[in-house]
Amino acid sequence: MSEKTLSEQEWVYNYLQGKNSPLPLILGTRGTWGINGKRAIILVAFTIPDIMIFRKMHNVVKNPIRKMKYKEIVYFAVNIVDEHQVKYLIDYWKAGNISK
Repeated sequence: MSEKTLSEQEWVYNYLQGKNSPLPLILGTRGTWGINGKRAIILVAFTIPDIMIFRKMHNVVKNPIRKMKYKEIVYFAVNIVDEHQVKYLIDYWKAGNISK
C-alpha cells in the first residue's frame, strides 16, 4: 500500500515540529514536487523579508508571494513553475552548488 502524498501545508507543518528557529526551505529540489502535473519548486519562508530575499536569490521577483495559514502556523511561499527555471535550479543543486 502506498503512503498518501503530503500537501505543501502538511509538509511545512511537519517540518516545523520541534524547531525553535526554522530556516527557510525549498521544496522540489529533486524534481519530485509538482503542480498541475508539472515539476515545480516552492520557496518557503516564515517572514516576509526572508521570502523576498529568497525570491531575489532565485531570480523570481515577479512571482507572487502567497501567505499560507495551516493549523496554527503561518508561512509565505513562492511557486517556481517555469520549466526552464525549474530544470536549471534542479541541475544546479545536483551539481552540488547548494549546501545541504
